[in-house]
Amino acid sequence: MLIIMLFSWNLIGLGLVYRIFKKKNLSFDDRFSMTMCMAITMISPLIIALHIELLLPGSLKALFLIPILLGLLIGWKFGSLIKAPALLTSIYNGTMGGIMGTMLGAVLQNPALCNIPIESEAMMTANMYSLAIFTTFLHTLVFILSQINGQ
Repeated sequence: MLIIMLFSWNLIGLGLVYRIFKKKNLSFDDRFSMTMCMAITMISPLIIALHIELLLPGSLKALFLIPILLGLLIGWKFGSLIKAPALLTSIYNGTMGGIMGTMLGAVLQNPALCNIPIESEAMMTANMYSLAIFTTFLHTLVFILSQINGQ
């Protein structure tokens, strides 16, 4: 339930930042817009893909492509606000963030994938929750900084 709430918080925050960035885009110079798009399109898909991976049950792992496509969509939406070379960079960053979030979620659920010794099921659960909370705070920090710099 906690991960669902954190996932919802991140989606709402991403929507708000997109709306603010779209509204104030003309007042930004190209360098600042590129920096903001790179930061948002790399961290947002990573965190959202991590939460999706943690929410999917083991029997639905065939849906691993959904977080990657969501990262591509986030990169495309933010990249479309700025000029063409930045669009390619944003799409790349969004896709890479989705891939990294998917891999991180898979390793959190099964540490044996990276030959990490498994202590106990309780330790794996604690690691999943602590990393989900930490990434949500990191995502919120990026949102706050983008709003401060955008004003």
